[in-house]
Amino acid sequence: MKWPWSKQTEKSGQQGHMTLADVHDYIGSRYGVSPVKAFDEDPGIGVFARPDNGKWFVATKNIRCSSVGAAGDGRVDIVNLRLNPRDVAELRTREGFRSAWHMNPNKWVTLLLDGSAADDEVRALIDTSYAFMA
Repeated sequence: MKWPWSKQTEKSGQQGHMTLADVHDYIGSRYGVSPVKAFDEDPGIGVFARPDNGKWFVATKNIRCSSVGAAGDGRVDIVNLRLNPRDVAELRTREGFRSAWHMNPNKWVTLLLDGSAADDEVRALIDTSYAFMA
């Protein structure tokens, strides 16, 4: 499947691509929700749920690169997205996408905020996840 938003666009953020703050701001302004801390043992995970039904559509975190098989010894921001399983399987074959970190890998996909995906694509995937969880 060819994603309609997969063309390269100009990146934003200080590092030349979207950051967790950019993602949080986008979700807050578009959907009026803020991240909740869903796990007491790991307060660094931000979970976004639809206000109408409480279903999670995005989870974010900054993790060690090695936790998701990313290059380098540092850390990377990630966005977990709840999508159609067919889309999850396809996205995992692309650069910057991984099997879901600490989520059901058949229903969730992890996107590395490392510049692999254009900002427009990140926003479109968030929107798709939000709609899918209706």
